[in-house]
Amino acid sequence: MKKSNAIVVILSVSLMTLLGGSSVVSASDVTSLRGGHDINMVSNIPNRRNRIKDTDPYERTWKEQPPIMPHKDYGITIKENRCMECHSDENYKEEEATQIGRSHYVDRSGASINHLAGNRYFCNQCHAPQFRLDPLVGNLFSTSTRR
Repeated sequence: MKKSNAIVVILSVSLMTLLGGSSVVSASDVTSLRGGHDINMVSNIPNRRNRIKDTDPYERTWKEQPPIMPHKDYGITIKENRCMECHSDENYKEEEATQIGRSHYVDRSGASINHLAGNRYFCNQCHAPQFRLDPLVGNLFSTSTRR
């Protein structure tokens, strides 16, 4: 038997075994982490008082972890990045905000540039608001001792 025919037979037998031995679960039996809320419903946003503030910093779990935002997520458009109003090199001291890291001023080829790199422009790709909430699932993650 040719090698390609043997692979087809093995894959076919495997597929039949999986399909024959699997159980069917209806959508009504599946429970979401959202609880009983319909997926099309808008979730409640956590209360503002649960936000972590600048006065109680959040320890990073690993060395290169993006810091969390201790404030709401401001809108970022292709024309305007409101994060720069407080976190830019010119404004961070006066605003008492965290200065944007030097890594945000490096282009894709690794060259240093004097403006925010295009691949770092949309801050909320990495940075997110942090809230004090009960976890939806248990988490036993601990930071690595290597830093």
